[in-house]
Amino acid sequence: MLLDVATAPLPEPAGPDAEAALLRPFLAAYRRRFGVAPTLACDDHGLLLRFPGHDAPAHAAVVGRVDVLGGHAAVRAYLRRLGFTWDARGVVDGAPAPASLIARAPALGPRPRYYQAASSAMNKRTWLEGNLRGELPLALGTGAYYAALAAASRLRLPEPRRVRAGRDYHFFGVQHDLSKHLLLTHLVPRPLLLDLGRALAGGLRRWHHGPLVSAPLVRFYENDLLAYCQQIWRDLADPAQFAPTCLLPANLEQLWRAVDDRLRESAAGPHTWLWNDADTCPSFRITRPARAS
Repeated sequence: MLLDVATAPLPEPAGPDAEAALLRPFLAAYRRRFGVAPTLACDDHGLLLRFPGHDAPAHAAVVGRVDVLGGHAAVRAYLRRLGFTWDARGVVDGAPAPASLIARAPALGPRPRYYQAASSAMNKRTWLEGNLRGELPLALGTGAYYAALAAASRLRLPEPRRVRAGRDYHFFGVQHDLSKHLLLTHLVPRPLLLDLGRALAGGLRRWHHGPLVSAPLVRFYENDLLAYCQQIWRDLADPAQFAPTCLLPANLEQLWRAVDDRLRESAAGPHTWLWNDADTCPSFRITRPARAS
């Protein structure tokens, strides 16, 4: 997996007004591209993001659905209290703004962090290193990138399909990260996230120099951790049972096995995974904690 363009962390916004100011260039560029844009609301905990609907298959493919968390009423009520919303199809169309999450969810595992990308995609190494530190990296564009998009639109420059897909995903990416990554992983205990990151960082260090990022390590965060969490959520009647289920030895052993597998794949080297970057994912069989008698 080749590195992408430069990506730099943005300052942590100090309150909802600062977060809204940080998001405004992204929202304005979103509106210029699609004619609609996410809206901001505010409650006692901070900002809320509400996303517009799109008919494009590319949007449906990357945005999360609430039904992957099962259908228990207590879970749905909990998600609404956090600030998540969804439409009649179950597509997640609203989420708490990242900077408000610690106030909303004291047990928050991954910490959202804004980054600024100079092009459509976040630098893969930056994204991976953020995950290793227990972050949820979120990409916003630079002013220069949004100005270039606006100029290309005014001049009606040709936009090849692959370029268009990458640019569209830049704008769908925030909703993707909040409605898939955050929604599924937000209750993973932070000490576990940091332990996972320390273990996987050994695999990254081996390929730390040069233009490559280990695809197997990226797949752990894109696929394996999400699948593990989804299997916990799907039959969970009470959100308070997420962490105990996540940490149950019979379950945790499977997650660590996935870590070992990704480290082994990464160690095989670029000649293996650069040309065979299969979008694979392990299967997890979740055991539920015994109920107290």
